[in-house]
Amino acid sequence: MEHLWFFVGILAGAAVRSPLEYLAHSLRDRRIVTPSPTVIVWQLFLIVLLIEFWIASLAVSKDEMGIGQFLLFLLLPFGAMVLATLSKPTVKPDVDQFTEFESQRNVFFLILAALPVISLLRELVAGESIPFDADLFYRILILAGSLLGLFIKKRRTTFVHALAMLALISTYLLDVYATVPA
Repeated sequence: MEHLWFFVGILAGAAVRSPLEYLAHSLRDRRIVTPSPTVIVWQLFLIVLLIEFWIASLAVSKDEMGIGQFLLFLLLPFGAMVLATLSKPTVKPDVDQFTEFESQRNVFFLILAALPVISLLRELVAGESIPFDADLFYRILILAGSLLGLFIKKRRTTFVHALAMLALISTYLLDVYATVPA
């Protein structure tokens, strides 16, 4: 399983293409398109999430892993790839990117909520104990924030929620994985 990080890195690289393309197109076409700040923040969230998955794969690749655990772990970058595709808005002058994102709201947040559950399930399948530590605390917060996203409808509140989730995933990455050698 030493090469798990490499495989997940390839998947994360493929998935990160979508948010990076959106950000690049939005910058390039900024004179004719008004990007949604909420959508921009969610794209940044996905980039950090994919980095987190890649670093997590470095941490778990040193452990022996059965096929069930391996497949559950792969569901994480696969889920992120689906999220990146769902949330990639059209960069055209006549498209309201926020409305486009809103049309995918339920699926986006349900998949996002499934990711920490899958992560915990992988640990249970591995027979690992799940201590109440920072890692579990952050995953619970991400689950709760994802479920909360299902119910927020106002543009301003949605933007604040996206910022909070970006801050949460960034803090999670910097706090829990600070000592993982890359």
